[in-house]
Amino acid sequence: MANKHNFSALEPQYLCDVCNIAVTNPLCPACLATEIEAWLTLYPDLRKELFPRLKKYVENANAKERESTQCIKCGSKTASICPYCFTDKVLRELKKLEVNKIILREFFEFFNFDFEHTGYSAEAEKLGVI
Repeated sequence: MANKHNFSALEPQYLCDVCNIAVTNPLCPACLATEIEAWLTLYPDLRKELFPRLKKYVENANAKERESTQCIKCGSKTASICPYCFTDKVLRELKKLEVNKIILREFFEFFNFDFEHTGYSAEAEKLGVI
């Protein structure tokens, strides 16, 4: 008996608003920010400094009100910035705040989306945090 499944066209691929590459790891900035906020509970002073910046960044990303890739965690179609670009933003903010190497090492342990080691991983290696 023939397969009776009739599959429609694949879900459209949306590009990251920052790097213009297809969002292939669809976690929206809001979900990633929530995970980062949970990690920052270990560092309450850093959380007070960093999280408002991340919240503003997420709000600006969502203000465009256009359909994006569907987030695999929350299901909303707001994954308009790929996890790599979002975590790159977080890394830049951590460096502006001059956090120590222990915090940077933890950040890379939990939130490294540079799977091909062609971006911020090289910098992390130079800093001795990965």
